[in-house]
Amino acid sequence: MIGALLYLRLTSLRNLVVFRVGRLRQPKYLVGTAVAIAYFYFVLQQRLAMPGAPAAASAPAIADTRMIGMAFICVGLSALALIRVAFAWIAPAEKPALRFSEAEIAFLFPAPITRRALIHFRLLSAQFAILFTSVLMAFFFNRFGYAGGNRALQAVGWWVVLSTFDLHLNGTKLTLARLREKASGFLLWRAAAVAAIALYVLAVAWSAAAFASASPPGNLAGAREAERFIPGLLGSSPLHWLILPFRIAFGPYSAAGAREFGVAMIPALLLLALHYYWVSSTEASFEEGSIALAEKRTAAKAAAQRGDLPAAGSSRPKGRAGPFPLSPRGPPEIAFLWKNLLSMRSSLLNRRTALLFLWIILCVSLVLRPLLAEYARSNRAEAYGLLVVALCCIVAAYTLFVGPQIARQDLRNDLPNADILKTYPIEGWRLALGELLAPTAVLSLVLWFCILVSTFAVDPKGEAGWLTSGVRVTIVVCLGSAAPLLCFMQLIVPNAIMVLLPAWYQASRSRGAGIEMFGQRLIFTIAQFLLALLVALPAACAAALIFFSFQWVFGVGPAIALASAAVLTVLASEAAVGLWWLGWRFEKFDLSTESK
Repeated sequence: MIGALLYLRLTSLRNLVVFRVGRLRQPKYLVGTAVAIAYFYFVLQQRLAMPGAPAAASAPAIADTRMIGMAFICVGLSALALIRVAFAWIAPAEKPALRFSEAEIAFLFPAPITRRALIHFRLLSAQFAILFTSVLMAFFFNRFGYAGGNRALQAVGWWVVLSTFDLHLNGTKLTLARLREKASGFLLWRAAAVAAIALYVLAVAWSAAAFASASPPGNLAGAREAERFIPGLLGSSPLHWLILPFRIAFGPYSAAGAREFGVAMIPALLLLALHYYWVSSTEASFEEGSIALAEKRTAAKAAAQRGDLPAAGSSRPKGRAGPFPLSPRGPPEIAFLWKNLLSMRSSLLNRRTALLFLWIILCVSLVLRPLLAEYARSNRAEAYGLLVVALCCIVAAYTLFVGPQIARQDLRNDLPNADILKTYPIEGWRLALGELLAPTAVLSLVLWFCILVSTFAVDPKGEAGWLTSGVRVTIVVCLGSAAPLLCFMQLIVPNAIMVLLPAWYQASRSRGAGIEMFGQRLIFTIAQFLLALLVALPAACAAALIFFSFQWVFGVGPAIALASAAVLTVLASEAAVGLWWLGWRFEKFDLSTESK
């Protein structure tokens, strides 16, 4: 039976490859694939050769750096694995689920196949995705110099790590389901497992702290200190025995050569086989949970194809109040703003986004804490301002170039309703303006926050004589006035691409659809970046000319104000032309004929 199921999986994989190759006859897929292949060849492959470029004289230092990087990778992944397993015991699912597609559920679940055979089929099917992920992880970490050696051995090492974690997580789910079915001491088992994980973490932390106090690490950035401290820490007792399962799992990945890799593979494969036997021998009812999981995946895929974010949780959507009271009379643009803000609140401004934002802040705070502490010890308070400005610039750049691809509650989201929108008795440019107002407002709020924080973070002590309060207020007002126009122009570009190439846009809006989709998104990103430079170049030239011409006569503040007025004039003119063209093009837009 397993042979027949594997034949089914391999045949499905072959059909998928044939389908992907066959649709390359369409230009939108052929061009996207060519661009993606060119990107990986000219960018990724060239940079992959860089870690080996230094001379042989620096080989020991490079080996020490790679050892430090690999140690941090292993520790970080081990911590994530412990957190994930602990969460599985703390908040177990009511119905365990294994990943099956809707077709597999429809044909295999009613078939005369044992539950253990289905588990075998699911575990073996997952190996295709794990192998692909392992190859990508090996190339990624080898590219940035975090690991050396043969990339094929690194890929096999990642396969062992990911397969072991996947099997352990599935075994935990099935074990919990088995304990729930027995209904005898289920809460006691959960409490004991969570307590054991907590005690294990405390024991590891205590043993590491004891070794660090006995042998101070010094400066880990130095090769000699790292060469002394890290192997000693990993080999100290009892930490050496506490982390033995992780050492076995990461052994093939951290092996320095082929001989060490072969020696490390023996216990790693034994550990992997033990996990496989554990999962395959734990027979628990997972059919209902798998069906529910397949329904969630289908709903998430449908939401992605519509351009929305999948809703978190399985609860039914509830009625929501509008973002502001909508009058029955007024400009039609306000109605589109109301509608798109309501859509953005459900898809972007939700609890999941807030938790993700808080998690990012926490991670950044933990990463920057040593750097900030060093600045505090050295009494370099001005470095805080420079660091804040750098972070705000990064957030602003992502908001301008990535934000329009995320906040797509505009004409792109209403693409299936194009025929209905064309029946509204309003001009095309007014309809386009109303559709673009909501994402422009949200992205502008982010930019305004970055402008305020970065402006008042520079020179907090007022040591720079030219940066007076008046100059600060002038900079905030000028940049804040230009921010909505910049966001508006950035949003016009993807909407213009949508009305020009609707077939390409419909294909690229789906997620995880292959290398040709990556190429199409790359084309759109490059086009948006080039058009943004083309739009900003006249305004930047005019602003620079006016500023350097008038700062000697009127001062810095008035020169900034005059330059900003020129920028606003140029950007407003370009936005007006782009909006008129977008509305005119949308009036001639016919989805039935142009999306083929």
